[in-house]
Amino acid sequence: MRYKLLGSSGLRVSEMSLGAMTFREEGPPMPSSRQELLQETWNVVILLASTAAALIAPLRLVFDHVVFFAYIWFDLVVTLIFSVDVVLRVRKAIRTGRSESFLWYTIDVAAALPFDILLGPSVLSLARLLKLFRVWQILDFWRKLNPGQWMKLRLVYFVYWFSLTVHWLASGWAALRGVPLDVEVSTTYITSLYWCVTTLTTVGYGDITPTSNAEMLYAIVVEIFGIATYGYIIGNVANILVNLDPAKARFRDNMQKLGEFMSTKGITGRLQERMRDYYTYLWQKPGATNETMIMNGLPIGLRGEVSLYLKRDIIQKVPFLKDAREDLIRDIALQMKPVVVAPGEHVFYAGDIGTDMYFISRGRLEVIGPDGRTLLGTLADGDIFGEMALVRGQRRSATVRAVDYCDLYTLDKQTFDRVTEGYPEFAEHVAEVMRGRRKE
Repeated sequence: MRYKLLGSSGLRVSEMSLGAMTFREEGPPMPSSRQELLQETWNVVILLASTAAALIAPLRLVFDHVVFFAYIWFDLVVTLIFSVDVVLRVRKAIRTGRSESFLWYTIDVAAALPFDILLGPSVLSLARLLKLFRVWQILDFWRKLNPGQWMKLRLVYFVYWFSLTVHWLASGWAALRGVPLDVEVSTTYITSLYWCVTTLTTVGYGDITPTSNAEMLYAIVVEIFGIATYGYIIGNVANILVNLDPAKARFRDNMQKLGEFMSTKGITGRLQERMRDYYTYLWQKPGATNETMIMNGLPIGLRGEVSLYLKRDIIQKVPFLKDAREDLIRDIALQMKPVVVAPGEHVFYAGDIGTDMYFISRGRLEVIGPDGRTLLGTLADGDIFGEMALVRGQRRSATVRAVDYCDLYTLDKQTFDRVTEGYPEFAEHVAEVMRGRRKE
């Protein structure tokens, strides 16, 4: 890995091999990361097993005259998974000291019991469906973990629960109508599913009608559920679809305001196009503008940890910050400000007084000589430039211009001096580095 340094005291653009100066630590992930990955994998296993049990258990009860040999093995696997989940949750409660209510453990244990294997097909077999409470917990956890995707998740969750409900209603209708022994199981189920869907959607062709009081009461319940579902869809799903991408909605609003502003001020031509391109980039790369707002909303301790996580590697590429103390690097990271530079925009010109240094998070820039034409080099992701301005404050020796949109961090000399004045040993280290640079 290589990076280039642009000094303000001379025209030379030096290129240094990092070699042993590569500070990204390689190795296995932290134990907490492995634990989180295992927990998420297990959540997916529970979700799949619970969904499969919720689909198959009612069918097993309705079509009890059919011998499913594969179902016995399936039930054994589900029993094993649910039992292991109970053990893991108890161990987690003991390890963390935070236990859930006794009701949750009772539900988990009841769902794990193999009633079907022990007693044969019976209503107790539907205890498997109790594990869906655990699924609800998992889905709610994912919702909290991805608040920005809540609208999309809401739509997915609605389809998931609605599909399960339709399956259960179709199974219930098949049980009420009776299962003919001379008709294939798949035909009987599809017929019940067909009746359920046509009734829920208020189509009701009338080709399948209730013939008993129980069936008529059941049909009434399904119709009421269908009306409630239809009202929910009309009232919510349209809103979900409109707001699937809130960032895009904000972008459209901002572009409308921008158009009104440019029209009022008479801005046209190339300048108007550049302004539109800039706002389009900010929409496509929202992190560039959201970082400051999000960081300012965090408590100071957490803000320092996040800043250090985001900027440690790039800070330690600065020669005089290579061996700096952890607390100093954290203080510097807190003071670095994100900026966005548009294509063709000059970060600074040769001859400007140097007051800032820059860290490139994303993008590509050109280093141009004082004559304004000679290309001295290029800078890219992870590079730093203008670092001599922090310690010497001399005029810029070259011009730096963005080739494409660039996300940078900037640190000014006044802030740097204020942060480092409490570290006298670091000031001496900087002086030694500067003496070495002058000798070079």
